[in-house]
Amino acid sequence: RVCKGVAWQPRPGQPWRDIPPEFGNWNSIHKRFGRWRDKGIWRLLADAAKGEPAGDIFMIDSTYIKAHADACGAQGGSQDISRTKGG
Repeated sequence: RVCKGVAWQPRPGQPWRDIPPEFGNWNSIHKRFGRWRDKGIWRLLADAAKGEPAGDIFMIDSTYIKAHADACGAQGGSQDISRTKGG
């Protein structure tokens, strides 16, 4: 319940007392959050959650994808995709 109460915070600076009562007493959650922060437990949990990515997961950034000229409505000229002039 404590982890869910801490994760409920919808934005930074949200008052702890706005945590819904189903997560428990807001003051208890806040105190436990502070104790776990001081002991480094949150860092350990974050490091454990990172882990090693699965081999079948890839990320593609749009800066690496060169669109065909037709994709932006270009007219005429060479439609070949080649290396950029900048290198």
